[in-house]
Amino acid sequence: MKILSLDVSGNYSSISLLHDDEVNTFTQTHDRKDKPDWDKLFTSIGFDSKEGFENLDGLAFACGPGSYTALRITASFLKAIAEVKKLPLVAISNLESIAHEASHWIDEAQVKIYVAIEADTNESYFCSYQKDNHKINPISAEGVEQLEELSDLLKKDDCFFAGTGWPKAVEKNPQFLSQALGSAEPIAIIAKQRLETGEDFLPENANPVYLKTPNYKKS
Repeated sequence: MKILSLDVSGNYSSISLLHDDEVNTFTQTHDRKDKPDWDKLFTSIGFDSKEGFENLDGLAFACGPGSYTALRITASFLKAIAEVKKLPLVAISNLESIAHEASHWIDEAQVKIYVAIEADTNESYFCSYQKDNHKINPISAEGVEQLEELSDLLKKDDCFFAGTGWPKAVEKNPQFLSQALGSAEPIAIIAKQRLETGEDFLPENANPVYLKTPNYKKS
């Protein structure tokens, strides 16, 4: 199976090409307002954007939460390609992808993983997951939490923490997995697992997710 995945969440752009069990990934950080440079991303992994889509089994992207503008650009770009090339398009949560990456750094077969991604000032996108051997399942709905609330979660000792949205105190927590970062690689791996179920992933159903924070104001 061959899958091309993208994670353009705001302050970084990441692309992966999965071919069976091998994954080639490139990730570059940048200003949150910068638009993705598609040609540079494709070139970075040696992907031929003129003919390479013909050899794919599917497309996948990080659908949020994150920078809505970047997510919308990515979704629109891939939807057009998926429609023309008749490819399935799998939308994967950014929070879930980080939980998946974090699970590789955990020896325990069963444990909770709390993931937080920075949102607005003093707020973060949050979701909790249960690792059960090689499966990762959400045990809460994705939402927005105040940093004060996240500080209280850091007092727990029966779970691991991942993501960039935690209070600074997380750096001293031995259960913090600083190595678990967002990228297109876990997006591709999760997409492969879902495509193997035989489920249909129609492009029109692959939409970005935007969680409004409590302090959100429309400009």
